[in-house]
Amino acid sequence: MALSRRTLLASGLAAGAGLTSGCAGKPLDTLLTQAAQAPRTPATLTWWVSEIPSRNGPVVADLIIRAFERRHPQIRVRKSNALSTTDSNRAAVTTQLAGASPTPDVYLGDTTWPAQFGANSLALPLQKLLPKDFWTGYPAALRRVSEYRGAVYALPFFTDSAFLYYRKDLLAKHGRPVPRSWEELLRTARTIQRAGDAPYGFLWQGSVSESLTCNVAEFLADAEAPVLDGEGRVALNGPGAERAFAMMREFTETGVTPSTVATYVEADSQDAFTGGRGVFLRNWSYAWGNAADRAVSKVAGRVGVAPRPGFDGDGPRGVSCAGGWSNFVNPNSSHLGAAVAFARFCAGEEAQLILLKNAGVIPALEDVLTRPEARAVGDPTLTGVRELHLVARPVQTPYYPQVSKALYTRANAVIGGRATPAQALRAARADIRTALEGKAL
Repeated sequence: MALSRRTLLASGLAAGAGLTSGCAGKPLDTLLTQAAQAPRTPATLTWWVSEIPSRNGPVVADLIIRAFERRHPQIRVRKSNALSTTDSNRAAVTTQLAGASPTPDVYLGDTTWPAQFGANSLALPLQKLLPKDFWTGYPAALRRVSEYRGAVYALPFFTDSAFLYYRKDLLAKHGRPVPRSWEELLRTARTIQRAGDAPYGFLWQGSVSESLTCNVAEFLADAEAPVLDGEGRVALNGPGAERAFAMMREFTETGVTPSTVATYVEADSQDAFTGGRGVFLRNWSYAWGNAADRAVSKVAGRVGVAPRPGFDGDGPRGVSCAGGWSNFVNPNSSHLGAAVAFARFCAGEEAQLILLKNAGVIPALEDVLTRPEARAVGDPTLTGVRELHLVARPVQTPYYPQVSKALYTRANAVIGGRATPAQALRAARADIRTALEGKAL
């Protein structure tokens, strides 16, 4: 019961009825019965997977595949190389799945995808195939983003968490502590810039893309200003939301952040920081690997990591989007039992330890982060992630791509000085209402 390619792409993953009956003419109960047991006869799976950042050189996906095949010698897993960005990956895989293709059997997708893919019958609901205590080992925020209307559509693999990277040497030179508020960061950055020790104070991601949505969601959470309410309706309003938008503008207006941040994605901000041009950087946990690598970073050995600041006052600190990647099962797979077995293996202890030791990402299984092996890696993001306050983007709607577009388009206008915070919020609210009605922006 796949959606037509034209309908899917025209609607931007418009809401459907969900997978209440089967695909390929099979009822859901039949699919779940097939998915409940790994096959005893030979099967070959295709895993749609992007390159996983490596800490020590090996191809991490290959290590996981070999470990799985040792456990399941009757199953072979072949990689299908996914694209390099979230948006291009989503477009490519939805085009393939919308045509009822049986491959990829398992696909690695962003944690923002479950509502969209579940509502459009592009992912198998997995909750009946999991033990009741399955989610006790994972962050609560990760479970929330993996579900849609009570059904689980993705199994956790690894997470991305946002941190504040900073120049230890420059803070020490000027006798400044690691800032605990954005207001303090502004003051510290200006002091160091005026002394001529760095051209940029604070680097982050402000391009017209999902990268900016992540930053916006975090600033809004800092200000305790939700985007959607518990019923999925627009809640973006009030002084907290305006404070968040005003702070983004203040960064560029004061020159603490360069105006070019309006075009920055993660790699751009990271390159500027590792090139020695910034005092502070907001980026994901994987950025530590490059910042500490003396072969590519001019500031290696002089970088510290801390939770993101908050606003002055009693609001939250250490907010991070619940980012990362999870495995989805294609309901049209010819090998559902094998596909579910592989997705569950990737979420389990053995695969999670492989990630811990070899990948520049944070394993989703919290228990492995308390192991001595985590401290031995020497990556402060692994041991610091438990200090963070994880928040979900407004992903509880199948129209999330349009909601995200509303946020990043209007926030980018504020950053670039083309709209005031109040104007941008009014426009964003109107755009989000339009998005939630299933209309294109």
